[in-house]
Amino acid sequence: MRLRLNTNVLFTLLVGVLAGCSSGGGAVDRGPSVVVVGPTLWSEAESLDVSKYPDTPIEGDKETVHDVPASLMDNTADDGTLQEISGFRVQIFASIERSETVAVEERARLWLGSLDEEARESLGLKETTEIYHLYSQPYFRVRIGDFENRVEAILLVQELRRLFPGAFVVPDIIRVVR
Repeated sequence: MRLRLNTNVLFTLLVGVLAGCSSGGGAVDRGPSVVVVGPTLWSEAESLDVSKYPDTPIEGDKETVHDVPASLMDNTADDGTLQEISGFRVQIFASIERSETVAVEERARLWLGSLDEEARESLGLKETTEIYHLYSQPYFRVRIGDFENRVEAILLVQELRRLFPGAFVVPDIIRVVR
């Protein structure tokens, strides 16, 4: 058995060697080959007449036209985007009675509408200051403003306590335009 295995291996190797040595095509006489010799001196290779190749100047005065929005080109795409972040509001009222909450909300809207621009600015209020009517079982709540820090909200609380004695600052998710 051992002898037979060796002859099989030898036969396989012999067939592989013979197959590798053979080529698919027949022998062809191609004749003498042509050898191209380059210039013997570098000055012969470097003598280039550039007048044969006119140089056209690149036009730099053309305006680039593309369809990318101007806000992306000016890096202002995120400006004016409404974002929700952690911040503070001033809660002025809470009750289980919806009608009481609506009345307090209306009183707060009248107060906010009566403020002139200077008073709004001194309290840290914007033109777009919102009054929020919220419900979280079992209470209806009225909150004012969107403040990014507690100090701004405290200024408003001090003023609001004249009209709404129970006003206080609460952390909340606020909406800001950036």
